[in-house]
Formats: sequence, structure tokens, C-alpha cells
Amino acid sequence: MPQQNVAVIGAGPKAAAIAAKAYCLQQEGKEISVTVFERSEVGANWSGRHGYTDGIQRLCTPAERDLGFPYLPTFGSDVAALMQERFSWNAYLVSQVDAGARYADWVNRGRRPPTHADFSAYLDFAFKRAITMPAIGRVTKLIRDGAMWKVRQIDAATKDVLEFPDFHGVVFTGPGPASRKPPQVKDLRVLSGVDFWSNLARVRKVIEGLKDNPIIIIGGGGTAAAITAWFIRQGFHDQPIVLLNNQAMLFTRTTNFFENSLFDDEETWLALKPDDRTDFTRRLNRGVVWETVTQLLTDARNLTLVPGTATQIRHGATPKRGKADLEVEYGNQKGTHTMTAGLVVDATGFDPWAFEALLPDDMRLEVAPANTKALMRDMRSDLSIPLDDWPRIHLPNLADALGPGFGSLMVLGAMADRILQPYYDLA
Repeated sequence: MPQQNVAVIGAGPKAAAIAAKAYCLQQEGKEISVTVFERSEVGANWSGRHGYTDGIQRLCTPAERDLGFPYLPTFGSDVAALMQERFSWNAYLVSQVDAGARYADWVNRGRRPPTHADFSAYLDFAFKRAITMPAIGRVTKLIRDGAMWKVRQIDAATKDVLEFPDFHGVVFTGPGPASRKPPQVKDLRVLSGVDFWSNLARVRKVIEGLKDNPIIIIGGGGTAAAITAWFIRQGFHDQPIVLLNNQAMLFTRTTNFFENSLFDDEETWLALKPDDRTDFTRRLNRGVVWETVTQLLTDARNLTLVPGTATQIRHGATPKRGKADLEVEYGNQKGTHTMTAGLVVDATGFDPWAFEALLPDDMRLEVAPANTKALMRDMRSDLSIPLDDWPRIHLPNLADALGPGFGSLMVLGAMADRILQPYYDLA
């Protein structure tokens, strides 16, 4: 059978899991090639050098839920065993310069989740072991070439426009750019859940001159909570902080056997009604805050939760000296309100549909906003959208209908199995 070629956009944990599993399948004689395309570097969204995090925060997911978890025998027990031997979190720790001492230290300290920067280093380790280092540069277009895909990329070093042909399928990964849902002014005091972490020095400087104007953080999920927690950890205990979201609370995620097991129990998941699946995903995956962060915020006496949905971030009155005030307009059951702010962070989330801009124009018509719900509901078992006239496009971040863990770090191994299954059958 001919070699099967798969392109993956983004060199994060999903790409690492797919590349690692493909490597293990290659050792079993399967001709599956994975090419990864990345704008900057491996694990960029986790390293602390490109936004999304400062790299110091700890991963919310346990380290044992690594690139191969849950190590299902989808392609046979030998492949699952090789995956654990070569690409598990334990294998990474043992491979370090201090070898077993690093692993022992992790165990002795209670098997704590790694920091985001450590997780980024683990991903780099996996790519190197899989002999699949990414092509660095910005992907600008997918081009249909008969029954195959061609990927167009601007090389980061040379700025040349390159085209990579002959892909049977393409996988889009990553959270997407900041959504910036409420309309907002361009102002250095207005930041997103992405660029906040790249501008911490600016944030500190702005706070020095805030006086009584509060810091307003918009959002109620993990990103908003992590940013709020950063202010608390940095000792900003006197500056008013407002967390504005439409629920006036933070849903807390704790370690619970029944909840954890549902992430990798596909039979039980598919037995749930669609509405129950949606509720579970919203409560425990998208808009959830881990218990360790909630506990920190509970002791913050300068933190206020305000119910409402932000509708605009704008400039307000200009004092006699200084810049114009920032104002956040928001609405709730009691009407429309305005708060003055000294610093605003829009942490309302990311745009998982940003990949649409890379698709051919006629394909974009088929994945238009009016069709997105149906595409997600009817997604194929290999996490690809159900468009039979096109080569495969896999969207694990939007595969909630098939399982709550495919869009997160909870079941990276099962996610890779699903995506590679059709290529395994043909290789």
C-alpha cells in the first residue's frame, strides 16, 4: 500500500502525540509520515516565550495523562508498550542528565503536575525522539490538489513561500488566537488572554499608577482565573480586582474518579444524551477552574466577582492630566452598566475556528457559521469533519460530540489513535 502522509498545523501536545504514535507505527512496518508545521517553536504556547502563559504556572492535567494516555491497544499491545517506553512522561524524566534522580525527585515531591515550561520541554523531547522536527514558518493556505492537500508556508528564516504537497489529511491543533469578543479600543492598557503574559513588565508599570481604578478581568474560565491568580501571587493585595463574567462564580474542577474516567470511557460517553454531553464539557473542560487556583482566589479580599457580559471596552473621560480612563460596558439582568478601569484583560477565550481562513474558498462556504453545529454534531470517528468531497480535515479541538477529552490534554493517546486510524488501515 502507498505511504500515507499527514500534515499537522501547530507543534503542541496534540502534534507531539500524533508524531510519537506514527513513529511507533513505523517501527511496526506501517508507512505513515507526519509533517508538522509551526509558526515559532515546539511547545510555543506552553514555554512562556510566546504568550498564553508565563511558563511558571503548573499544568492542570496530571503528568501521567501524557502523550500516550490511556495507552489503549488500538494498534496492538506492542505499539502501546513502545509508546510508553519511548514517549511517556516517565521516559522523559528518566532520560534527563540526572536520569533516575530527576524521576525520583518528581515521585518524592508527590508527582506534582509539571510547570508549563517543563511540559514544553517534554514536547520537544518527544518530537526529537519521533524524528519529526517541525517546519518553522507561518502557514498561509491549504490548496486542494486532486484527492490530496498541499500546504503553503512562509519560511521563518528565508521568508520564501514554500509549498509542501501530497498530504492525505491535515490536522489543525492549538486553541486559536484570542477571541476578543467585546469590541475594544486599541490601548496598551487593554490586553488579551494571549498577550497578557508577554507584557508583564508593562502590566506592573501600569498598576503603579492606577490609584483606585480597578483591574477588570473579563471571563469565567481557566484563562481568566490564571490571570487573576497571577495578580494575587505577585502581591497586588490592595489594588481592587474585578472578575466580570456572566455567572458570577467559578466552577471548580477537582480530582474525581467518576468525572476523570468519563474522559476515556467512550462507551459511556456515547450513551449520554447530546445535551448532557454538552453540559459535561462546558462544566468540566471549557469553563472550569482547578481547585488549587480556586483556593488561592478564595483568600483574595480585594477580588470581587461581578455578574454580566462585557459589551464594549472604550475610552471614557480624560482627566486634566494623564490618559483617558478606560470604561467597560456590560449588561446583566438589571440592565446596562459601566465600570471605570485602570487595566483590562479580555480573557473571554480563543477562536477555535480561526483555521477557516486557511481553507480553499469553496470549502469555506461549506464550513460557514450556519453549518458549524451540524459539522461538529456529525463529526466522523477519526475527528474529521463530514465533507465527503474533500480530503480529510481533522479538528480534535472541536470533537466534543465524540468525547470530552479530545480537545484537551486528558486523552492525547486516544486522540492520536482516532486520527491515525484511517491512515493505518491504508498504509
